[in-house]
Amino acid sequence: MALINILWVSLACIGAYFIGSIPFSVWIGKLATGKDLRNYNIGNPGGFNAMITYGPFVGLSITFLDIFKGALTIALIDHIFSMSYFSTSSTNLWHVIAGILGPVFCILGHNYSFWLKFKGGRGTGVLMGTLLYVNPLVYFTYMIITAIQIQGFKIPSRLSNVIVGFFFVPIAFFIPISPPWIFILESWTAGSPNFAFLTQGLLSLAMWLAIIPKHWSGVIKAITGKGEDWSFSTNEGQKIDNDFQTKKEIVDMKTTE
Repeated sequence: MALINILWVSLACIGAYFIGSIPFSVWIGKLATGKDLRNYNIGNPGGFNAMITYGPFVGLSITFLDIFKGALTIALIDHIFSMSYFSTSSTNLWHVIAGILGPVFCILGHNYSFWLKFKGGRGTGVLMGTLLYVNPLVYFTYMIITAIQIQGFKIPSRLSNVIVGFFFVPIAFFIPISPPWIFILESWTAGSPNFAFLTQGLLSLAMWLAIIPKHWSGVIKAITGKGEDWSFSTNEGQKIDNDFQTKKEIVDMKTTE
């Protein structure tokens, strides 16, 4: 039985990776505009660069689909592994393991998509979608803290996505609200009555750790004083300093030489 369940968890992780690896930003962008956003602005095939390159309508549609990848992955895992087949005790261990690993593999698929030669976005859309399904209150906590950093303190986006983990992850262990559509929240708790929601907290921690490698360069640049000093319009694209020189600018420079 244990070996079969390990196989099920492995299949769930593989499926999560394939869902995450779907490069909506590249495929839809090319279909709608004829542009490959990897050749424009920051060159990142993620939702943020999609809004900059393709404009708000196409960009927001792509961002929504990236968020949907995360929500779909955790929803499928949550409902499949909540079946009585996987329950061998009061704590459904397989539900917990799949619920934590699945979203992580979805992020890895998004960030290192085999469709894009193992390159990709930065995983924040998948993280947001997962949090939105698991506990909207944790999701809004994440969004509010991120917005305060970026808008209030002008902290670069990549650095803010690292810092936010020190706040929303601990909070995720103790927010007791359970959405009516979810089974995973109370699958592993500690204390009485349900003092700490371990699955929810560990899931948040695992996803945060999974996105850090794609954001770490922003931390280094902030420490060395070479932060992301940029602004943008949806028509013209980002204007980035020398360390963040865009592919679009490089092409324009070669054209004028």
